Amino acid sequence: MTALTRALWSSPPDGTRLELVRRYRQPIEQVWAAITIPARLTEWMGIEWLGGEEPLTAGAAFDYRFGATDIESRGHVRVFDPPRVFEHSWFENLPPATIVRWALEPDGDGCVLTLIHWTGEKEDGPRTAAGWTQHMESLAAHLGDTEATTGGSMASWRGWRDGYAAAFPIEARRDGRRILEDGVPALRFERPFAHPPAAVWAALVEPEALARWLQAEATIDPHVGGRFHLILGGASHMDGVIRRWEPPRVLEYTWPESAANGDSVVRFEVFEETAGARLVLTHILFGGGDMADFASGWHWHLDCLDDALEGGATEFDRPRWSALRQVYAATL
Repeated sequence: MTALTRALWSSPPDGTRLELVRRYRQPIEQVWAAITIPARLTEWMGIEWLGGEEPLTAGAAFDYRFGATDIESRGHVRVFDPPRVFEHSWFENLPPATIVRWALEPDGDGCVLTLIHWTGEKEDGPRTAAGWTQHMESLAAHLGDTEATTGGSMASWRGWRDGYAAAFPIEARRDGRRILEDGVPALRFERPFAHPPAAVWAALVEPEALARWLQAEATIDPHVGGRFHLILGGASHMDGVIRRWEPPRVLEYTWPESAANGDSVVRFEVFEETAGARLVLTHILFGGGDMADFASGWHWHLDCLDDALEGGATEFDRPRWSALRQVYAATL
């Protein structure tokens, strides 16, 4: 068996946990060398190593840049127990840091690799699982498995991501997707909230609530044809017109902005769920525009919506937004 045998996502009280398991035909010593020697890592992970030339040991830097992107991970080796366990921090330069653990067990003439990724946030499970699946497939090809592929294409990655999205719970799917709506490019987000639809609706249309999660001053005329005016960041004006007003179910308005190359349309749909509500955001970009910029912005603001529903407010976090933008620029 050479394919991935298990991929699990869970959300224990202290964070989230992603586990992927794969059997390799090669003995444990060969696989250990491939995952811990920097020169080997650069070959199958497609990275530029930034951690220096010294062999890896506990406490050593684990720094690299993803190929063809500006995304860097600045971490440290936490556990180094040859040839069984290798654990390091990941994206330590972009808080909050996460932990990746590689554990090897002999299995006949081969071995089984269990990769566990712990993170404090309910990050995008399908996207992360697809990335690690792609790496684990590339590792198999690097080790000489003729049935494996490098898995390097975006089409392969998106196929794995969509497969995991169908298998994982909605809590693991926090990222935005590029879709087509009637042939027009659009972004789509789907988020669960532990609040009733009426509370989520209020957060979308009440100026005080919008100030907390969208960081915008809002003027709203609550009817079809009414004004939906936002002052974003105290300077940027978005003067939209309401196209659909169906409380507490559907809100849709135009979003004219130069970054969207003209008019675009934002639609919020609120669905009642057993544990609260599910929000679907669709941003239809008729003129195209900077989709990674919109995706990172909406992603970060929707993260803030959780706090807003509890009556809190979140200050703009530029490093977090920048990290999201890098990821979306590389994956959309």
